[in-house]
Amino acid sequence: MKLNNKGFALSGIIYSILILFLVLIFAVLTVLGSRKLILDKLKNDVMNELNNSNNVQEEVPNLIDILLNRYEGGTTGLVRDTTNSDIYYYKGTNEEVSNNHLWYGGHHWRIVEFDVAKRTLTLISQQPLVSIQPASAVWETQEEYKSSYINNWLNEYFYNSLDSSIQNKIIENTFNVGIYTDVDEITTSQKVGLLDEAQYTRAGGQNSYLDIKDYFWLGNRYSSSFVRRVHYNGSLSYDTPMITLGVRAVIKISDITVTEGDGTLISNYKTAAKATNTSDVQVGEYINVPYSGSDKACGDDNKCTFRVVSKDSDSIKVVLNGLLPTTSRYGSNETITTSHTIYTPLNNFANNISSDYRYTGNKAFYIGDYPFVEGIGQNYKDVQDETLQASVGLPTIGEMFSGNDIDLGTSSTKTFVDVNTIENPTVFNYYWLMNRYSSSIVRVVYNTGVLSYKSPTLANGVRAVIHLKSGTSGLTFTGGEGTAQSPYTLQ
Repeated sequence: MKLNNKGFALSGIIYSILILFLVLIFAVLTVLGSRKLILDKLKNDVMNELNNSNNVQEEVPNLIDILLNRYEGGTTGLVRDTTNSDIYYYKGTNEEVSNNHLWYGGHHWRIVEFDVAKRTLTLISQQPLVSIQPASAVWETQEEYKSSYINNWLNEYFYNSLDSSIQNKIIENTFNVGIYTDVDEITTSQKVGLLDEAQYTRAGGQNSYLDIKDYFWLGNRYSSSFVRRVHYNGSLSYDTPMITLGVRAVIKISDITVTEGDGTLISNYKTAAKATNTSDVQVGEYINVPYSGSDKACGDDNKCTFRVVSKDSDSIKVVLNGLLPTTSRYGSNETITTSHTIYTPLNNFANNISSDYRYTGNKAFYIGDYPFVEGIGQNYKDVQDETLQASVGLPTIGEMFSGNDIDLGTSSTKTFVDVNTIENPTVFNYYWLMNRYSSSIVRVVYNTGVLSYKSPTLANGVRAVIHLKSGTSGLTFTGGEGTAQSPYTLQ
């Protein structure tokens, strides 16, 4: 029995030592764990401080703050509103207002004004984006303006063409669409609208930075028969809504950050957003595509500059940012087919762009009528009732950049574009569209921004439209920023 008691006592001592040992191990591990937690926390705190410090050093400035820093208190250039001290607007000639250019969302804008309290900026497209007849009749009520063709184009076609990141920055805005002597007689709340006469006059009117030496519509009526517009010489005038003139979009956006540029025509303020391939490119951005022809259609560098018109699931539609080097007859009649005379230079041009880049299948081009009907404006959508299947074509009425968004060099110099970025700008002062004007005449774009018409047997400028690969067979950009001065590049 004693031996057994000693065994039990010995076992108890061993168990006690083991328990004590485990307690000590646990204590050591706890201390080490706490130390690790403390060290990890200290490490994270230090890293956060360093990151915060870097963020402070590399903070990207807001555009409004940049503009405010350039305010000098004068009566031209950047001017402070006398009735609302939160509002600053631009006034004067292009020499006096040379630093309010913004490249944003695939488009070149001029900053019209900004509100320092609400942190918003009002922008107008620098270029005419399209040429269309504005309405079936002059609007005299809010409802009539909302149902107008020009309002539908702005808030359906144009707005829906913008990237969602741009759409999310656009603020619903009040636009004055009343009679020209009392512009806020009628107002409407829209995402996209038109410049009103009071804004044009406030900026300096004729010869101001808003005068682009093109015809374009304003948002006001002159009378029950006429809509207000700006003449190509910058003066204010009026026309019936059956006339086809340029459209410049106006939007209001919340403040943005910019990463480069000084606000000039050749160095617009720009955000950091850039596409990497043809699938995520934005409508309006520029792309350089290699060209193998020997006709110098795209300059000594043999790279054609195109601008994105629209996108679909497997391609992007692009229009040449300029004209082919020679003029061409349209054909023997006004209804275009791929056998028309004009398809000879179009096919030659397209075949000199490798199928590595070009989508070579057929796509639909709208070729319906766009007439002048006395007393009735024409809907731009009416041209969509007739199509031509082709791999290459011409601009179509109602599409982006189917107005005079390039400078035709035989005209007076335009202030809305850098002529150095245009292919063959001096070839001619008209270029063909794919649409009929009547049973014997074809629509053309004229150098003043008016959609005019010519006999198909005459020779005019040719502005080619092709499709580039996108979707699963999309093309990767090797450089560039998507602007006119720095197009995305394909190698």
